[in-house]
Amino acid sequence: MERFTDTSGWAANEFGAAELGDSRRTQRLVQIAAGAASQVGAAMSSVCGTCGSQATTRLLGKAETTLASVLEPHIMRTRERCAGKGLILAVQDTTVVDFTSHGDTSGLGPITSAEHSQGLLMHTVLAIGAGKLPVGLLGMQVWAREKSTRGCAKDRRKREVCEKESSKWLIGLEQAQSAVDADVPMLVVGDRESDVYALFVAPRRSGVELLVRVAQDRALDDEEQRRVRQALNDAAVAGVHHVDIPRQKARPKRVASLELRVARVSIKRPVGRGRNMPESVEVSLVWAREKDAPDGVEPLDWVLLTTQCVEDLDSAVEMVECYGVRWVIEEFHRVLKDGCRVERMQFDTAERIKPALAILAVVAWRVLRLTKQSRSDPDADASEVASAEEVSVLSLWMRSQRHYAPIGSVKAFTIAVARLGGFLGRKSDGMPGTKTIWQGIRNLEMLLLGHRLATQQEM
Repeated sequence: MERFTDTSGWAANEFGAAELGDSRRTQRLVQIAAGAASQVGAAMSSVCGTCGSQATTRLLGKAETTLASVLEPHIMRTRERCAGKGLILAVQDTTVVDFTSHGDTSGLGPITSAEHSQGLLMHTVLAIGAGKLPVGLLGMQVWAREKSTRGCAKDRRKREVCEKESSKWLIGLEQAQSAVDADVPMLVVGDRESDVYALFVAPRRSGVELLVRVAQDRALDDEEQRRVRQALNDAAVAGVHHVDIPRQKARPKRVASLELRVARVSIKRPVGRGRNMPESVEVSLVWAREKDAPDGVEPLDWVLLTTQCVEDLDSAVEMVECYGVRWVIEEFHRVLKDGCRVERMQFDTAERIKPALAILAVVAWRVLRLTKQSRSDPDADASEVASAEEVSVLSLWMRSQRHYAPIGSVKAFTIAVARLGGFLGRKSDGMPGTKTIWQGIRNLEMLLLGHRLATQQEM
């Protein structure tokens, strides 16, 4: 397990092998990453001490400091962490990074149909292992749309995939399967936007499969069952699967009963599109539909497509559970935007923003991993994630707040850190989320600094 406040060692491990043309640049990169991890949400220019702003801007302006060069050592570490861990879920998703308020930044592009909107798009592939534990990033694409494309969505069907943003899914697939060892089994997961025929027929190495939520009622190569929905309606019910739905805002938690249907079909190539692609592709469909949902609650209704063979209830349940893990990447984006505050970065060019995004993306992954690891092995000794000094200082703070429970386990330490970040810890609250964790890490750093100053320890 990783220690919460060992940011220097963590940064050296994730970024220390970066090839930036000069070892001093690599040292600066490690320093920036360590500061950003210990002060989540602070301005990147303020985490490096004296002259940090100038040094950071200078580093990010070097031709050798690119998104790829910054991210490469982390991807190498992710490859190592994936080895021998069984099935890896490679979850793809896109988010918009809004810099509309930064009118003087060059190299940005439109992000909505509004005339003055501007920013970047970021497509990430996140590796997730057992217990929904994020293993690391497998790839990232960041780009700005051309201003001439504003309002051209209606013409997208006339263009080939290679000419559209849909190509991000194919690039993400290639990044995912090239970032891990050939013997690591992988399931590449995408939401409804990834319902792209070119992705289904894209080259994949052995052991790599796809799982996509269907957005289109595609045509089938079958005279009796002409469409996806028809095939699923005709399929027998394979069984019922019960899923715990957590509480969200005003929606209470519940147990959803999902009726599962399974079909093996051959999907036809879209008419008039990609004549160099195969005319059809054989896939499995899984329809998960909630029965007897409470009044006022929209029932779950997922149609999943996978290149993996699904023939019975057990394999259908596995696909539903794997798709449920996709929400982890939504948490990742929340940490990146709300925690690391990437949309508040103030650099004069998009080329400086891109490597900075790579740094903060890895920091966001770390916060998410720290949050999840406390759930994967909650009873492990607290020394697995914290030093004796950290446990001692946090215990003193807890007692000052009239919380007298000992901090002996990973779970207890994580809850204490979250309390420092505003977590109330009521019986109905469950385990803390990412927000109170990143706020708690920042506050713990300040507590440690104050304790060392008060006891005259060397810092």
